[in-house]
Amino acid sequence: MPEIPPARFRRLRALASGVAFTAATLLAFGAASPASAVVVPDSYETATLTAAPTSVSVGDTITVSAVFTGLVDAYAYELDIAYDPDLLAFVADSEILPTGGFGSATDSGSEIAVAATRLGTSPGLTGTQTLVTLTFTALEAGDASLDIANGRIVDSSTASSTVDSDAPGTSTTVEITADEDTEPGPGDGGSDGGSDGGDPDTGSGSGSGSGSGTTTDGSLAVTGADAAPWLILGAGAIAAIASGTVIAVRRRTR
Repeated sequence: MPEIPPARFRRLRALASGVAFTAATLLAFGAASPASAVVVPDSYETATLTAAPTSVSVGDTITVSAVFTGLVDAYAYELDIAYDPDLLAFVADSEILPTGGFGSATDSGSEIAVAATRLGTSPGLTGTQTLVTLTFTALEAGDASLDIANGRIVDSSTASSTVDSDAPGTSTTVEITADEDTEPGPGDGGSDGGSDGGDPDTGSGSGSGSGSGTTTDGSLAVTGADAAPWLILGAGAIAAIASGTVIAVRRRTR
């Protein structure tokens, strides 16, 4: 067997060492890949932010709820609900959370940070659940938007998943209209009776204008034109009676 020069031997040994290292590395990563790629199941299916009612007037209240479907062992969660502070005001301590746990809602002025966890032996939330309900008051007219800005759900084994804030249904809009004044303004009158306020059924009115010769109770009123003949006849009768009286007196005196 020919003798290998020392320099060439060192090169072959280095090459063999490099190949062995590469193979060991690939094997290590190949063996570790199935174990290290832990597949965390989806902690939920859909997330929806709802508002009721969706059309209000200034001063009305709005109920906003974050509803999740397909929850799997949701033992704790965090949700950030963003809102328009120019149009809406959060009602302090209005948050409603699932029973069997503890949580809080903190208002930063434009976002409500919700944090909740189960207590003791309470199981994680599953299926369809309303994770939080909040109440807002309408401040000004406009279209007020609300959305789930961020979120995270943690299961009982501390594995966590992020809520997709860009998914359909994670935002909603409330239409706010001005509270119009319904009181009648000056000159409105407030009735359909016209300027004189008369009521055709009762005969009441302002009494303006010349008389028509009738009253509302159906009796006839005597006017100047209607009384003239009666006055003439009455004067004639009085004159005839007077003439008769004078003739009778003259006859007696004869």
